[in-house]
Amino acid sequence: MPTSQPAWMALTRGHRQHWSQRQQQQQAQQQQQPSQQPNQPHSDRATIHDTVDVLAPPGSHPQLSEWRRVWELASAAYFNRQHRVLWWRILHGCVMCGAFSAYIGRATVEQACCPYACCSSPAQPQTISHMFLECPMAATVISWLCRLWQAMTGHLPDASVATILAASTSEGQCASGALLQTWHRLRMAVLHSIWTAARIAASSTPASSQASQSSSQSHLASRLALKTVTSMIHHDWVKCNDDVRQLAGVCSSWLRGRDPSMTLEAFRNLWCHRNTLASIHTAHTGTGDKLELVVNLSDMVPVQLF
Repeated sequence: MPTSQPAWMALTRGHRQHWSQRQQQQQAQQQQQPSQQPNQPHSDRATIHDTVDVLAPPGSHPQLSEWRRVWELASAAYFNRQHRVLWWRILHGCVMCGAFSAYIGRATVEQACCPYACCSSPAQPQTISHMFLECPMAATVISWLCRLWQAMTGHLPDASVATILAASTSEGQCASGALLQTWHRLRMAVLHSIWTAARIAASSTPASSQASQSSSQSHLASRLALKTVTSMIHHDWVKCNDDVRQLAGVCSSWLRGRDPSMTLEAFRNLWCHRNTLASIHTAHTGTGDKLELVVNLSDMVPVQLF
């Protein structure tokens, strides 16, 4: 073989098996595996799978079924693409926060600290839990989310890692499937707003004083969350009245096979529960009756934002 030729370009001397033969070998190994498992010592099985109960039958482990539900929910089609990507990063623990950036070598130890001046400790590492839950800036928005959901359903969610980041819902939190979708869309809108505000704060110039930084960014995440939720309500209302495929500004044949329309009943179940976030009224005009959307959500209604 010439010296200029890489090793991976050299032909292998061994004969490669046909794919059908490899498939038969895999099937034979799977058939032999159940007969060997009962004779295997419990200690060896526990060593191989130390996070799964060895006495439980396959597929019955509650943790595995719970995480499977979370991953299926993370790929739901009703999520915004940016929200879906952020939740995927949260579940993988690879959100570009200060601590993770320092871990992969993209930031120094000083840059890994929380960029907000209102944190109790000036050298507080910006971890995922700190950025989304523990930071005073994030705690304000998370508290607004929980109080908003209490005004809608009468249930106050727990502002914990399991509820906010891992999407664990308790009994009585969501009375129907539509409310479950509403909760997760509100939750991801708030998390994305917190992450966006944190990125803006981290990219701000260090020459700015702490007082001006605190005054300009104190309510940035809260205002972004309110704007995002309001935009989602208006976008879904457009789906009820118009064909968004004709409003996209592209050839309609590019979007063939997709039906982004939404029924009026689905919109009511999603956003008009107890008329807390929005309500639909009938307006009498000269050409006939027309449905109008009234967004009741604001920085003071139904709960105070700041």
